[in-house]
Amino acid sequence: MSSSTTKATVRMIAASFAAGVSAMMLVGLVAPVAMQGGLEMRDAAASTREARPSIGLDVAAVEAQLADADRAMVAMRATTADEMQRLQALSGR
Repeated sequence: MSSSTTKATVRMIAASFAAGVSAMMLVGLVAPVAMQGGLEMRDAAASTREARPSIGLDVAAVEAQLADADRAMVAMRATTADEMQRLQALSGR
């Protein structure tokens, strides 16, 4: 094979590879959106409804639950501290 034929073959293979990668990326990005109806014009219209939170959230109750969980973790660590020290001593740490 001559040098120009080799160059042409390499260019053709590289271009084919690039075209295949581009097609796969296009299908991978566009197909899921199209399957979910993301390209429909009726969904692109602006909504006039106001956004409202769907659930009421009691921040104080959540913070109380987190505090209870923290206290429970501290209590568990206190009850297992000696076992953990023994395991560390046995493992050579």
